[in-house]
Amino acid sequence: MMRTKSSSLLSFFYLPFFSGLLLFGLFSLVWLRSGIVQTTYYVRSLEEKKMDSLKERKMLLAERAKMMAIGKVGAHPADDNQSEGKVAAAGYVFPDRTRVIHVTKNKASEPYKASLDTGAKKR
Repeated sequence: MMRTKSSSLLSFFYLPFFSGLLLFGLFSLVWLRSGIVQTTYYVRSLEEKKMDSLKERKMLLAERAKMMAIGKVGAHPADDNQSEGKVAAAGYVFPDRTRVIHVTKNKASEPYKASLDTGAKKR
């Protein structure tokens, strides 16, 4: 079989085109893989920053809870409602101590008994 000039001319263009296409595909694959690795490192650094900020948030919440503890609030004098004796500073309300529920525990296997003393007896 004889080769013609037109088929020789087409193979002359096809060989560099496909080899260039192969090289372009190879370099684009390497570029894409390095982009994915770089993105993975960036996401990891963001996760580390998130964990640090969550730890700092927990510490700040614990410090705030320590500052707002009921012992420290009760140590401060009440604002203008001091005469009532029920309201402390910062809006905390002490419970009413006149209504007390007594719970007694018997040694026998009986149900628990509870009673409510209202402080005033009816006649």
